[in-house]
Amino acid sequence: MTKVGDFNKFDFFNAFSEKQLVEIAKITETKTFKKGSEIYKEGDRANHIFMVSKGWVSLRKIDPERDLGISFENREKGELFGTACFMKPQEYTLNAVCMEDSEVMAIDADKLFDLFQKDYQIGYLFLREIAKVYFERYKSVKRQLYEMVKAPTIITALPG
Repeated sequence: MTKVGDFNKFDFFNAFSEKQLVEIAKITETKTFKKGSEIYKEGDRANHIFMVSKGWVSLRKIDPERDLGISFENREKGELFGTACFMKPQEYTLNAVCMEDSEVMAIDADKLFDLFQKDYQIGYLFLREIAKVYFERYKSVKRQLYEMVKAPTIITALPG
């Protein structure tokens, strides 16, 4: 079980009462990983939601045949990842790899859903905070797309 005070490191949990954080702490475990460790693999059942307490986690697609990994996103201290448990088929869509020694808080998704049933306000607050995170990510992608369109790269096909 994670200590309630550990949630103070994350803006995500500011909306929750002390009593609610106690309940969330009961289903949360703090885990440490060495640089290069995988937290989960693409296709694994999405059974946890993660918050980075320390370190840096890369969310990437791995091509083992070519020994290649393409990083799509990075998560650093204070950031959330692994929310695939909220969507069917409840499988992680990327690999989560620690780019340095890292510590994460892992919230058990099944127990979290049970908690949502017992305390609707926790469910509402949790999903509201996730919506905020994803809206910020959406705005970031829009800005990136705008920059790409504003200054397009011209690629010329060569004959042959």
